[in-house]
Amino acid sequence: MIKLKKVASITLLAALLASPALAVADEFDAKIQKQDQKIEALENDQKNAEKKLAEIQTRIGQIEQEIDEVLASKLEEEKRLNELNAEIADLKEVIAQRDEKLKEQARNVQENHNTDGFLSAILSSESINEAFSRAMALNTIVDANNEILQEQQKDKERLEELSIESEERLRVIEEKSAELHEKQQELVEAQLDQEVAIQEIQVSVATEKKQKEKFVKQKEEAERKRQEQLKALAEQRAREEAARKKIQEEEARAAAEAQRLAQEQAAAQQQAQAEAAKESVAQAPTPQPATPSSTKVDRASLEVAAPAVETKVERQETPAEPVAETVVEEVVEEKVDTPAASTSNSSGWASPVSSISVSSPFGMRANPTGPGTEFHNGIDLVGSSGTPIYAAKSGTVVQTGFDPSGGNYVIIDHGDGYFSHYLHLSSIGVANGQSVSQGATVGGMGTTGNSTGVHLHFGIGTGVWSGFVNPAPFIGA
Repeated sequence: MIKLKKVASITLLAALLASPALAVADEFDAKIQKQDQKIEALENDQKNAEKKLAEIQTRIGQIEQEIDEVLASKLEEEKRLNELNAEIADLKEVIAQRDEKLKEQARNVQENHNTDGFLSAILSSESINEAFSRAMALNTIVDANNEILQEQQKDKERLEELSIESEERLRVIEEKSAELHEKQQELVEAQLDQEVAIQEIQVSVATEKKQKEKFVKQKEEAERKRQEQLKALAEQRAREEAARKKIQEEEARAAAEAQRLAQEQAAAQQQAQAEAAKESVAQAPTPQPATPSSTKVDRASLEVAAPAVETKVERQETPAEPVAETVVEEVVEEKVDTPAASTSNSSGWASPVSSISVSSPFGMRANPTGPGTEFHNGIDLVGSSGTPIYAAKSGTVVQTGFDPSGGNYVIIDHGDGYFSHYLHLSSIGVANGQSVSQGATVGGMGTTGNSTGVHLHFGIGTGVWSGFVNPAPFIGA
């Protein structure tokens, strides 16, 4: 025989605070913090890149200033070069004219028979003075020609020097200009690369900020759902607490009624004994031992009072502690294995508990042990730990055991295509293959498995763990 005892109900507060739904906001906080770190690192990279870009731009400015200086120098050199070229052109003209003059003199000499003509002119002189004058004139011509040739040679050499100097100046200017241009080109490319890098960083920062905004919105949504879940769980807890309080009050009333009946029985026994004693004294003036008749009266009165106590105790959810301890304990022990005094409705089903209080109905609901929602394939009936759980209909026990989610459970095949499921039991009172009648005790209410508080998960399906339908209409819940 199994004797079930009740203990105080367990609160859902610890389970609510430990729910994974409450950790979602913290997860998004961690993601947002990580995004902030990424954004901060990228912004630091951007600052460094902008600083480097500023340095490059400063260097570009310096190079441009140098280029301007070189260009100014180049302009001066080009101006000087133009002057040299003009001087060279003048020299070339003078040299050309001298060449033409020398050529003309050469032609004249040839036409005048060369040196023989000069000698004939001297010899044909009429006097020595005339001959000397002619000789001096010829000498002057020769000297003049020699001077012309020397100046011609000097001008040609000067022309060559000026040309070389001009070419050298132009080469230096062009080399320096090319060098500065190359540096400028490198810096411009570096500037463009740096600007591209900054743009890429800015894009990355914008992307990470958008991701952060996404996480913030997800956190807000998660927080909203979390608050909805907390509200739903709080409402469920309030319903369960109210149901437990109602059951406790009913139990207290039942216990008081049982105690009252026991007291009435004791008073009736005492009154019967007193009346028997008076009757005995009236019939026998002298003291005599107790007769069998008086004993029979006492037993008869006990037999009359006992059914009333037994009937009242059977109607209680759990046995109360009576004043007449021996009599009530015997009644409880005898009734543990017998069907409870439950009545079936028009569907032929009866409630698996003596007092129906639904804390969570069939269908979609907030997940009590995790985030989001879930489909609840049964109903939750609340009560105290150890409250007797009855077979809702006669049938055969097809499966019992422990499940990580359902805890201790019992499944009964009713032979009409339906199977009843009893989950989260504190103890199991039947065995596989056992036939049970409607109202027979199958176990005690508990909170085993994935549960947030003491309750019975009651389900009806068309198969074992399958084909679940709403059990509330079956049991009139």
